[in-house]
Amino acid sequence: MPDAPSPDAAGDAGPDPAGYSEAMAELEAILAEIEDEAVDVDVLARKVARAAHLVRWCRGRIDGARVDVERIIADLDPDPATPD
Repeated sequence: MPDAPSPDAAGDAGPDPAGYSEAMAELEAILAEIEDEAVDVDVLARKVARAAHLVRWCRGRIDGARVDVERIIADLDPDPATPD
């Protein structure tokens, strides 16, 4: 039976980033650590949990931006069925 995740791995994945660019930079840094095998196995789960949190946060920002852009475009032509 596998060991239960440590409290550090299963707990808080850290604060939300200040912005999308900051989140992407942190994700790139985590990825570089993992790819270079620079991350200690004892903190690997915590790094992966943080990366997952950042990916979810970024997806939320992208979805929000998509909705905003669609709304802005819709406001440009409120009745697309009416020819000019």
